[in-house]
Amino acid sequence: MGNEPAWREAINHMLHFSFVLKAEIEARLGSEVGIGLADHEALINIRLCDGDLKMSDLADQLVLSRGGITKLVDRLERAGYVRRAPSADDRRVTMVEITPDGITTVTQSRAIIDEIVIERWANRVTDDEARFMKELIRRAYKDEDSSLIAE
Repeated sequence: MGNEPAWREAINHMLHFSFVLKAEIEARLGSEVGIGLADHEALINIRLCDGDLKMSDLADQLVLSRGGITKLVDRLERAGYVRRAPSADDRRVTMVEITPDGITTVTQSRAIIDEIVIERWANRVTDDEARFMKELIRRAYKDEDSSLIAE
């Protein structure tokens, strides 16, 4: 790898680390909370939008197809973590609301993810390095996608 361009080595390391981190998070979430990372991401997105969100907006945020978001919400609804409700503004729109059980679950999953990320990454970088990495990722996004990165 020594002859590779620096950008290729950097992205290879970043991808490998993200795969390892994701596998560890998936394993812990599955064994301790009974959900996957996609479930967590859906629940956290709904929670951060004051507890309800349009199905189509959730699909966009998670970069899922309409069919994919339907399957994910079906799974979360069967588990009692969310419920569907008609929009008060547009009867063609379906909202997804987080339930009290969903709030409990996402609180537990968030704590597990934070623990893993702090141990594997946050304790090893400075705040300035973390901010710089966030800026590099922001630059890599297309202009229309940069809104997907939280401030």
